[in-house]
Amino acid sequence: MLPIYIICHAECQPAAYLCHYFDRKKIPYKKFNATTHQISILDLTKIAGLIFMGGPYSVNDELPWLADEIKFIQRAIEKEIPIMGVCFGAQLISKALNAEVAVAENTEIGWHNVAVDCSQLIDLHPLNLENTIEVFEWHEDIYLMPEGAIPIFTGQNMENQGYLYGNILAMQFHLEMTEHMVYEWVDRYGDCLPETSSYVQCPEQIIENLQERLDNLHIHADIIYDWWLNFVSQ
Repeated sequence: MLPIYIICHAECQPAAYLCHYFDRKKIPYKKFNATTHQISILDLTKIAGLIFMGGPYSVNDELPWLADEIKFIQRAIEKEIPIMGVCFGAQLISKALNAEVAVAENTEIGWHNVAVDCSQLIDLHPLNLENTIEVFEWHEDIYLMPEGAIPIFTGQNMENQGYLYGNILAMQFHLEMTEHMVYEWVDRYGDCLPETSSYVQCPEQIIENLQERLDNLHIHADIIYDWWLNFVSQ
């Protein structure tokens, strides 16, 4: 099997549990940082799929590497490369698909429930998830649904949480979290969190029952990663 390329954007937002999953499944992968590596020169004929991770940026920022990354995603879409996007990565994909990405009315941080709708996937691979799952959120921007996308995940606070577009899976939330990552983010950003609300949890809420929540998150992650790999193996 050709490797899957994982494109990261920040040291504090690694693929983490996703890499553990690939290691366990013996799936080959390579990691690149889009902010320091010229990913536009990567050979798309030598990969099985692409994954774009999160990052502390907006797709509307004027950054020297950002426009090239979006063009790279558009090239991959044209070549029908299976793609997965996480948070900022999902917003990059949406931007590449000409959907609007903008600052959300409210920042969304912490553990939140999303509804799962698989009704439009009946002719595709079955996605065997519960009707509602708890996921980890940490984002300020939100995307509008690209034309032709199938909505799968819907949030209580912010509606658009994940969609399928052909063989492309975009998710606003983070399945890749580990205990170390959660504590690092709380330590790094805890002092500048917005006021606690239905959208934003305080650090104490974020780390409450953390191991149990992560265990459940990783169960959902395994199911979703398994499902996306069906598109990679086609």
